Amino acid sequence: MNPIRIRILLFLSIATAVIVFFAFRFTKNLIPESLPAAVSELTASDAIEEKSVEELIREARERSENIKGVYMTTTVANDPGRAATRLRNDVIELLETTELNGVVIDIKETDGIFLPESLRSLIQKFHQKGIWVIARLVVFNDTVKAKASPELALKRADGRLWLDQRGNAWLDPASQGAWEYTAAVAKQAINYGFDEIQFDYIRFPSDGDTSNIVYPTFDQKTKKRHEVLRDFFQYLKNELKTEKPQIILSADLFGYVAIQKSDLGIGQRLEDLGDSFDYISFMTYPSHYYSGFQVPADAERGLPALYYPYRAEVAENVVSSHPYEVVYRSLVIASDFLAGKDVFATSAPATILAENTSAVSGKEPPIINKANTKKKSETKLRPWIQDFDLKVDTVRGIYYDAEKVRQQIRAAEDARASGWLLWNPGNTYTEGALKKE
Repeated sequence: MNPIRIRILLFLSIATAVIVFFAFRFTKNLIPESLPAAVSELTASDAIEEKSVEELIREARERSENIKGVYMTTTVANDPGRAATRLRNDVIELLETTELNGVVIDIKETDGIFLPESLRSLIQKFHQKGIWVIARLVVFNDTVKAKASPELALKRADGRLWLDQRGNAWLDPASQGAWEYTAAVAKQAINYGFDEIQFDYIRFPSDGDTSNIVYPTFDQKTKKRHEVLRDFFQYLKNELKTEKPQIILSADLFGYVAIQKSDLGIGQRLEDLGDSFDYISFMTYPSHYYSGFQVPADAERGLPALYYPYRAEVAENVVSSHPYEVVYRSLVIASDFLAGKDVFATSAPATILAENTSAVSGKEPPIINKANTKKKSETKLRPWIQDFDLKVDTVRGIYYDAEKVRQQIRAAEDARASGWLLWNPGNTYTEGALKKE
């Protein structure tokens, strides 16, 4: 090979090696310093956007503070049929055009669990509209589970399932298996994206021949009904707040629970709530106070003793004719009790008067002792409001029209409740009772 050509090739090889060397050094210095910096910035940005558990809890509590909601059955929520779709769209339109900002959807009833995959998209749709979505879960009134797991169910002496007046079976409220089953369903609902889990039928049965019930677990000689439910409430809180600390928990209680200390034989007492639930929804339907509505005078607020019977010769005297008074007085009594005021110990019932006057004529009204004591609970009140008619009322000319529904809403707001929920089993609501947005 020509010596000159050899020298040229050698020179080119050396030059190439030098270029590669410096290029490698430059790239080595540039990439490691630039890439980690970019990654570091991204990580810092993510850290800023990621919220702490405390922040998530605070936001959930703030968002849930003033929910004005409506009830939706599982059929209306999930059925693709024409009738269900029409009702569903009607509810959505109300949510879009009125003061409503929340919806309660059945996910478990006595006849089963209803969590189809299609429900996820409906929840997402509501969330996109800024709607608070609550899962309603019926607890111990559970025919399907009672048949599938009879060891958890209430029975008769002959071993058959005990059924209430509606023909439904019940789980033993003291059964650990029933507790675990309830928590498991609630965790499913949390996974679906619900903002709040609401528990209904968290009580012992009240309708039917309850004296013939054989409990597989509950023993009234060793534990009282209200003690069983108190422990169950705390169990739910521990299980579900561990699963998702910011999940909001609520419970439906009889309206009567708001105005008396007794557990009514079903285990529900204000005394035992503690802070197990974020919200309590008393079912303050005036038409459901079957023993009448009776409360003592409230001297602190200047309110008289009241008595409204369930039936009377004059329709204006019956309890369902007084929606404002029933809701307002129920809520202020319960609120006072949870705040630590002694509203039950020294109060005497109002005298039942023939003409159903609102004060005790010729006598000093009974006085409620409201001396401040230790606050019993941080739980807030969000009542259920009646937006339906019962035949017992309509036959005597009492209808729950826009005026009566609005009276209940005003009562809840005057009592400083944390919102309210409208109940209509047919999912048709009185638009005229709602403020337009």
